[in-house]
Order: sequence, then C-alpha cells, then structure tokens
Amino acid sequence: MKKFVYFIIALIGFSFMISCEEDLRDPKLDMSKTVKSSIQAPSNGSSLILLKENADSVVQFTWSAAKYDLANLESIKYILQMDFAGNSFAEPMDLVSTTGLTYETTISQVNNQLLGVLELEPEIAYEFEYRVKAFLNTYSEYPVIYSDVITLSITPYSEIIYVKPIYLIGDATNIDWDNTKAIPMEHLGSGVFARVEYLDAAGDWFKFLSMLGAWAPQWGTDATGTLESGPLVYRPDEATPDPPSVPMGATSGNYYIEADTLNLTYKTFLTSGELYLIGDATSAGWDNMAGLKLTEGPDHVFTITTNLLGGGYLKFLEVPGQWAPQWGTNEKGNSKKGLMVYRPTESVPDPPGIPGPSAGEYKVTVDLTKMSYAIETP
Repeated sequence: MKKFVYFIIALIGFSFMISCEEDLRDPKLDMSKTVKSSIQAPSNGSSLILLKENADSVVQFTWSAAKYDLANLESIKYILQMDFAGNSFAEPMDLVSTTGLTYETTISQVNNQLLGVLELEPEIAYEFEYRVKAFLNTYSEYPVIYSDVITLSITPYSEIIYVKPIYLIGDATNIDWDNTKAIPMEHLGSGVFARVEYLDAAGDWFKFLSMLGAWAPQWGTDATGTLESGPLVYRPDEATPDPPSVPMGATSGNYYIEADTLNLTYKTFLTSGELYLIGDATSAGWDNMAGLKLTEGPDHVFTITTNLLGGGYLKFLEVPGQWAPQWGTNEKGNSKKGLMVYRPTESVPDPPGIPGPSAGEYKVTVDLTKMSYAIETP
C-alpha cells in the first residue's frame, strides 16, 4: 500500500514538473493586457503647411512605448506608417523601422516625399493618416499592435524635385561589394526603382544601398526572399543589424531588377537580351513575328535607325512571336522621349504604347539602365 501511495505522489510531482516546464517553454500572451503605442506628436487633426524657406526645419513624430504582457522579451520594434486618409492603410508607406520612439525628418524631405514619390501637386492640402505598428520580430507568433490613427493635413510647396537614385551592389554584380561603385537604379515613380543589369551566377548575393560609399541606409530581404521576388527589409542606420542579401540563382544573364521602396518589395526577371520594334508606327505593324531587331551596344543600350510611318504607336518585344515580355511607356511618354515600362508576363496588363512621331527616318534608342527611350532624327 505504501509503495502505491509513493507511486501516486511521485506521479503527481512528475506531472507538476512537466506542467511547469511547458509553462516556461510556452508562455501565453494575454492580448487583453497589452498596451498599444500612442502617437504624441504631431497632434491629431493638425495641419502642416510646408514652406520652402523652412526647408531645413525638423518635423518630429513621437510615440509612447507598446507593452506586451510577458517578461524578458526582446526589444520591441516600431514602424511608423503613412497612407492617404480613408484608404484604411491598404497601401501604407513605411517611414521608419526602429526600436526607438521618435522619427525625425525635414520639411524638404516631406515635400520631396509628396511631390517626388507620391507625385502629388503643390499648393494643395492633402489628408494623411499615420499609425505606429509595434512587433517583436518578423517570425514571432505574437500579434502586432497598432496604435490609434491620427490624421494630418499637409500642403506641399512647388519645387523641381530630383529623386536621387538607389544603388545595386553585391558579388552577383560586376562591382562586387565596393560600395563606392554601386550601380544606380532609375526612379520610375512612386518609390519604384529599376534597371536591367547583368547578374553572374558565380556570385551569391545582391542588395540595395541609399548612398554611394555608405552601408546604411540599405535594403535587403528576409528568409523568405528568393531571386525572383520577396520583401525588402530596410536598414535605416548603422545601429540596425544588416538584413540578409537577396540570393542569386543558377542562371547568369541580363535581369530586369525592380525595388519598390514604398511597398517594400522587389522582383527580378531574366530578360532575353534582345529587343524588337513593332507597332502601327513602324513597317512591321503589329505582327509580333515581324519585329525590327535593335542592335545592343555597351551598357544595355539598344538602337535602331528606321523609317516611321507617322502617327500610331510603337512598342518593343523581347522574343519574336510573343507579347510578353514587352516594353511600353507610361502616361507621360511622348513621341520624343519617356520612361520604359516593363510587362514581364502575360498576367501583367499591357503598358501604354509609345506615340509615333511624324513620318520620316528616326534613330530610336532604348537605355535599359536608365529605363528610358529617345526618338530623334539621325
């Protein structure tokens, strides 16, 4: 009988130990006890009229710390997000990722963001919403905590905006990891940068830099990123750990590389390395088997001199007989020059055609490092 009692006591004790170990291994988060951040400045509903004479003045966002109902957690991370009022943060812009509780920018930087990245008009008041996203890490099972939303009215001033490039770097490129020679990428609008560049399968990685000669700010990816696509992970300063680089694949070639710094994504497509001119502005018409082949020169610049028929439109194909990949332009493209817009696959809508000039002989130049075309008399 005593042995049986001792056995029961030991069994209860063992069960208690197992229960304690499970509690230590798997702490439970009580979301009802979490405390969300609160944006303290600027105040909700305030207005910011940007003035050029105050271009260097500081604009500061501050918020309170979030709190999870667990002890011994790693540092909480914060992302300040911005979107147009009424958009329910369907397409938020991440302004900063930090473990701190402040974000500082300047009047000129805010103005550049509105005019250069969002492509808004000056002297018009726009309503924006801001919130703070708090989280532990990108792989944590614990939910993120969003602050209450504040609304801010901002009026930009008129100025010629130059959006500085971002840069491609890595041992999969021809400049390796020399950050003084990183390769510039062209701004296509709304924070999207792109170029066609040769990537070598003998290398392993690439990523993106904000400034020549500096390792921060930079963009990498995370464990889910592949050569073809993935999230961009932002490193704002030297105090923040480097994100992983984008992995190179097994095939060398000329790749269309696009980095969306607004939505924090990237994508690449292996190009054919050839371009063919078609369209009702050309002698080939819209017969995708009859395209006129361009000649490739140094640095991914293609040219052709040909007679154009007057009016109509033209585009460029990469493979005869296929409508994708193809290149067109955007709504600002004209019969003299403009940006190139890429359609990598049939699942992507056709970009607008390039308007043809009046009838005559023209030299057509396509620069895939600057994502631009030019049509001029030879």
